[in-house]
Amino acid sequence: MALTVEAAELQEIFQWLTEDQSRGLSAAAMHAVEEELADVFIYTLRMSQVLNIDILHAAENKLRRNAQKYPIEKAKGTPKKYDEL
Repeated sequence: MALTVEAAELQEIFQWLTEDQSRGLSAAAMHAVEEELADVFIYTLRMSQVLNIDILHAAENKLRRNAQKYPIEKAKGTPKKYDEL
């Protein structure tokens, strides 16, 4: 539950910004993003430790599966899900 709260706090920073605004954050906003990203990372890392999951291995596996589901030549520039490509 805490992870969800922290992710929501991170999302809140960007909620009403355009993409350009999101890329040009003030120093104060960047500091807030840094803090919230750290919180999300800490909770995620701790959960992986408690559940005995090698988080780097899991991430590598997920990236490989995503590359298969979303080949660049089909998925780049489109919001379609893998079953619609």
